[in-house]
Amino acid sequence: MRCDALVIGGGPAGAACAIALARAGRRVIVLEKARYPRRKVCGEFVAASGIRELAALGLGERFAARAGPAVRRLALWTLRAALDAPLPQRHGAPRALERDTLDTLLLEQARACGAEVLQPMRALSLERIAGGHLCRARASREGAPLEIEARAVVAAHGSWEPPGELLGFQAHFAGVRMPEATIALVPFPGGYAGLVERAGGRATLACSVRREALERVRPPRTGAGEALQSLLLDHAPALERALAHAHREGSWLAAGPLRPGRRPLYRDGVFAVGNAAAEAHPIVGEGIAMALGSAALLCRHLAPALAARFGDAEARQVAGRYSLEWRRRFALRLWSSARLAQLAMLPRAGAWAERVLSPAPGLLALAARLSGK
Repeated sequence: MRCDALVIGGGPAGAACAIALARAGRRVIVLEKARYPRRKVCGEFVAASGIRELAALGLGERFAARAGPAVRRLALWTLRAALDAPLPQRHGAPRALERDTLDTLLLEQARACGAEVLQPMRALSLERIAGGHLCRARASREGAPLEIEARAVVAAHGSWEPPGELLGFQAHFAGVRMPEATIALVPFPGGYAGLVERAGGRATLACSVRREALERVRPPRTGAGEALQSLLLDHAPALERALAHAHREGSWLAAGPLRPGRRPLYRDGVFAVGNAAAEAHPIVGEGIAMALGSAALLCRHLAPALAARFGDAEARQVAGRYSLEWRRRFALRLWSSARLAQLAMLPRAGAWAERVLSPAPGLLALAARLSGK
C-alpha cells in the first residue's frame, strides 16, 4: 500500500490530521490499534479553542448536539472552602463530551473525508526508505503483516516516553448535583481531581495522583479508584454534597504512569502531534484542545508540501515552521500547567489555596487565563 501520509494513532490528534490532509487532496492512511467505541482515561473537558478546531473540521453541530452544558465558572473545593470565579470566555465557553463519542465522531469524519482507516491495526516497525518510510503493521497476532509506504509519517499515538510517577483515574457518575455551568477543581495531598458535567445530567470525575501518595492512603484489598474517591470526599465537603445522590456508571478506569512535558516535534523524519508532541498536566484541561490544535498547525504546512516534491529538505522546512508556531501557541500553556500542578499537589495545597484565594477568588480566573482559556 502507498500513501502520501501515514498517521499512526486515531485519537483526536491523529483523526484531525487525517481530516485536514484528506480534505487537501492527499492520500491518507490511519492506523488505530483499538476498536471503537472505547472509554479512555481523560477529563473529557474540551476548551473553547478545541471547540473551534472541531467546527473547522466540520464537526461543530454534531459536537454541540452531544456535549454537556457550557462551562462558565471555575470552582475550587477544599476542606474548608468552596471558591469560584468566572471562567475567561475570550474564545467562547468550554464544554465536556465523553471520549468514546468524541473519538468516534472524529474518526468517522476522517473516513467521510476520504482517509483510509485501518482499525484495529497496530504498527510493528517503521524504517526510512528512498522516498519516505516503510511501515509494517498487523491487525492481530495471527494476522498477516501489512506493508505501507508513506511519503510522510505523523506520530499521533500518545506518549511513549519513559514512565513517571503520576497516575490517572476516571469515573463516570449520574445524578450529580453541582453548581450550574461550573467545573470544579479538588486538590488533595499528592494529587488533584476535576469534576465537570456532561450531557444528560452525567458528570466525569478525573484524578491525577502521585503513585506514592496513592499507596499511602490505599487500604489493603481496596480498589485504587475507590480509595481515591474516599480520599476526595474527606478533603472536599462540596464534592461530597455533589455526589451525595449520584451513582457511578461502570468501573473506575486507570492509566499511566503519565509523563507530562514536551517531546521532539520532529525526529528521524517523523512529525509528532497530540501527546506524542507534548502532554500538559491535566489540571488545566487543555489536552484535547492542544491535540486538535497541534494537528491543525502541522497540516497547515504539511498539506501543501505534499502536493509537490517532498524529500528530507522539504520535511525539515515543514518541521521548522511547525515547531516555531507550536512554541508560540503552546509553550506558555505547558509551563503554566506544570506550575499549577506542582502547587495543587503540595501536602497543604488546600489550606494554602484557602488563605490566598479566599480574599481574591479572581486569581482563579487569572490562572485559567495563563493556561490558555
